[in-house]
Amino acid sequence: MDVWKYRVLGSAAALLLLLAVVLPFTQTETEEVGMADGKGTLVGGIQDSPAGQDNDLHVVDLARYAVNEHNNKANALLEFENVVKVKQQVVAGTMYHITVQVNEGGAKKLYDAKVWEKQWENFKELKEFKPVEGGASA
Repeated sequence: MDVWKYRVLGSAAALLLLLAVVLPFTQTETEEVGMADGKGTLVGGIQDSPAGQDNDLHVVDLARYAVNEHNNKANALLEFENVVKVKQQVVAGTMYHITVQVNEGGAKKLYDAKVWEKQWENFKELKEFKPVEGGASA
């Protein structure tokens, strides 16, 4: 019976030693994987789009899509004017965070739209469309 206790204790000690050696390496690797560029940018985080992308035809098409979808869902009559700002987030596809200027009954207003797109599936969906606080535009 005493031999059995020593074998169990020896196996438990070996397992603890193995965990003590392996665990620090797995935590360090996980933390590094969470960073995109080593500068503290989180993978999957919202990123500013490159300069000039607010005039990109694809982004403008997505912004027009957002306004049209909002009009259909809310029975509204907003008219697209231009893209003010765009940010991107890599998800299962790309989530575009677009600030859009619209004409609402003769007044220019700003709205934030979130459009989820998976180009390889020819899929896009308006996830959110809301007025920007203090969103009257000059």
